[in-house]
Amino acid sequence: MDAVIVFCAQYLFILVILLEFLAAFRLHGDTNDKVKFMAAIIVAGVIAFVLSRIAGRLYYDPRPFMRNPSIKPLFPHKPGNGFPSDHALLTGTLTAITYFYNRKYATIMLIPTLIIGVARVLARVHSPIDIAGGWVFGIMGAFAAYYLVNWAVTKPWGKSFEKKLVNLAQATPLVNRVM
Repeated sequence: MDAVIVFCAQYLFILVILLEFLAAFRLHGDTNDKVKFMAAIIVAGVIAFVLSRIAGRLYYDPRPFMRNPSIKPLFPHKPGNGFPSDHALLTGTLTAITYFYNRKYATIMLIPTLIIGVARVLARVHSPIDIAGGWVFGIMGAFAAYYLVNWAVTKPWGKSFEKKLVNLAQATPLVNRVM
């Protein structure tokens, strides 16, 4: 059972990333919707990352094996601040931003996102507050990005920028095939 926990805690996030790409490529709508989705993913990631780094400076939560030396993590992990969990932040951000554009894929992505959070706690490298913090900042970044991107494309400069991105996407052979 420990091997399953370790796998989920360390590698299951790759499935969430793959599902994110699949959700983007399978998005119904025109190229503009896909470009907005891709822009929102990037903006959400930046916002969530910045929020998490600020929060990590303001709140210190030692990893479980640091609080109690008798606790041994299931895999080697460097000591330090566990708040917020980067794995929870990444998967929470991707799942939350996908919810705005493709609810079917977001629902599917939610399952491994939750499993990863539980596995990181069971592997004794994070506490539940670290996981919850990662998810909260990921959701906050996704909400902010969704509304920011939609607001930006209503502005004249945003429409011009969106058109340039769409033209770039259509001019790129690999991107053009999936869009």
